[in-house]
Amino acid sequence: MGNAILQYTVYVGILILLAIPLGKYIKNIMEGNYTILSRWLLPVEKGIYAVLHIDREEQMTWKQYAAAVFVFSLLGILTVFLLQIQQAHLAGNPQHLPNVSWDLAFNTAVSFVTNTDWQAYTGEATLSYLTQFAGLTVQNFVSAATGIAVLFALIRGFIKVKEQGLGNFWVDMTRIIIYILLPLNIVLAFFLVGGGVIQNMHAAETVPLVEPIAVNSDGTVITGAQIDRETGKVTLHGKNIDTAVVVTKQFIPMGPAASQVAIKQSGTNGGGIHGS
Repeated sequence: MGNAILQYTVYVGILILLAIPLGKYIKNIMEGNYTILSRWLLPVEKGIYAVLHIDREEQMTWKQYAAAVFVFSLLGILTVFLLQIQQAHLAGNPQHLPNVSWDLAFNTAVSFVTNTDWQAYTGEATLSYLTQFAGLTVQNFVSAATGIAVLFALIRGFIKVKEQGLGNFWVDMTRIIIYILLPLNIVLAFFLVGGGVIQNMHAAETVPLVEPIAVNSDGTVITGAQIDRETGKVTLHGKNIDTAVVVTKQFIPMGPAASQVAIKQSGTNGGGIHGS
């Protein structure tokens, strides 16, 4: 009990210490101030504005800001939906998984775009890698960024009571993604890969077990079971277990997991690439 309290205390203490500099950094980003990453990312930011014809000085009313959020979210739903119902015909599908049914695809698209990230499927058996990283991982970034942008618009609404404009949704989204979420999660993804989390585009593999195991019909491992490798019979304390199943192979999923797990954790999202 004492060890758990110590761990929680240290964890909360670290969060508080990190919150102070991170909060200042985010404030400077959202106000358009020069930061430690501006030297490298400011040209990227300006390039995005130029390509998308975004006026960084434009101020939106609450109606314009809300309309931008709605249009952006609608496009996200449509993109994720189409990726799922057409994934069998697209690249990035080494498992050759079939298209997702329209109702499940719609449910998943709405769920991820709204940052709910509720899954009614098993990731490695339902969605292709392209759908995972181009659809769901992207939405893990932009749905979190949308929430942050709306929060800052709300804060500006309280501060600028007598002024026009809540900022620019497109500018806010650009800054949040390239200055905050991408740098943070690139670092987190490298740490995850270093810790053994997979990040590849290989098809799943089935490998033999070093030692076979016996399981019940519901998949529960029978601890202490004796397995006759020649006959396949399973006994426990000298009694035959006719319903037992001997497992000699294991299915090992692959895929771009680290990149999605990183933003899943930092963006308070759900929806992992693998079922658990």
